[in-house]
Amino acid sequence: MAEPSHHLPDGEPRPVPTVSSGDPLPSQASHSGPKPIRRMLSETRVSKIVPQTDSGTEIAYCTDFVRNFLRSDYNFCAAKFSVSSKAKTLALDEAFREAQQWMDKKLNWIEDKPRRYISMKFSDRQIVVTHPLAGRLIRLLNQHDRLVHRALGAYVAQTINDKEKDDAILGAARHIRAIHRLCIPDNDKFSPDGKLSDGA
Repeated sequence: MAEPSHHLPDGEPRPVPTVSSGDPLPSQASHSGPKPIRRMLSETRVSKIVPQTDSGTEIAYCTDFVRNFLRSDYNFCAAKFSVSSKAKTLALDEAFREAQQWMDKKLNWIEDKPRRYISMKFSDRQIVVTHPLAGRLIRLLNQHDRLVHRALGAYVAQTINDKEKDDAILGAARHIRAIHRLCIPDNDKFSPDGKLSDGA
């Protein structure tokens, strides 16, 4: 089963093309007036930051939650990790610690439950790891899918009930979303001890 991430060789930086003084700028060659505003995509956001780590990884996933998170939220979180103040990093570290403790406890619980094997289709997505917290987030995403896979197998085998299945699946997603929500407030919304202000 392709649950763990597979590390890829580090990507080589792409050279930035230069424009000589005699060449027309793109905006001058096509039209006059102000340049059109272009929305900064999440991939662009990540490429603009100075990474603390610079490696690529390929993550395998089998749930809609992880697919949608990688598509919509991962790059946002990775960018925020890299520009977080010490206070915000303290808050994120605490959220990660709580999520990891919960996930480890649930995985230990579900591994003891007899289950039926369920075939689930895994897809791969390449992502960039720009900060140690991004690596911790990838681990949580991997554990999310592992927990979902195990919980569904145990549910089919009738060794856990509806409530236990839902608590495991929804709880895993809730802890990951809590980290995403903590990325949203600006650095000045956090006190030196890592507490989020009430108005944030």
